[in-house]
Amino acid sequence: MAGLDLDVELIVEHAPPNGLDRSGLERLIRFVLEAEGSRGAWAVAVVLTDDERLQLLHRDFLGIDTPTDVMTFPILDEDAPPVADRGGDVVVSVERATAQAEEFGQTPAEEVRFLVVHGLLHLCGWDDASDTTRDRMLERQATLIAAFDAAQPSEWESASSNGRSDAPLGARVRCVGADSSRPGLAHRRRGHAIKRRGT
Repeated sequence: MAGLDLDVELIVEHAPPNGLDRSGLERLIRFVLEAEGSRGAWAVAVVLTDDERLQLLHRDFLGIDTPTDVMTFPILDEDAPPVADRGGDVVVSVERATAQAEEFGQTPAEEVRFLVVHGLLHLCGWDDASDTTRDRMLERQATLIAAFDAAQPSEWESASSNGRSDAPLGARVRCVGADSSRPGLAHRRRGHAIKRRGT
């Protein structure tokens, strides 16, 4: 059986929190997809943005004019680029993640990771439409992140304990301007799933 052929793009529209680095995030994305049994060609874009951008997307795609922390835009079959069969965009509000991190007992960088994993699970087919499925999904997120950190603790713990990363994410990815009509890379993709943490 073919393995996972993964293409990741990180787009920074808002400064990432201290301790979040590109290589670690890319490894986390691969780890989660492989743990979920993903195979074949995948393209994933992670967009780090602000509350205003997420609220615009929330309004434009779901008709709900309120902020949120993460939205997921899966690739649809007819929209799939030639290099990928599956994947999509995970759009995270860094502002929202930073504001709610303390409530959940995490650093802002850890909360961003948690939200990225939440979005990835949606791209893998997970659903959180009910309290029961949400609880299962949040538990799966925590399990995956714990397993990832246990497999490579030194780099993440070093970055987290220093409050910074030797490879700051914002310095290593292209930055784009906010455009509410274009969530992440996916002007070809239609986002319908709002994935909010908590209640």
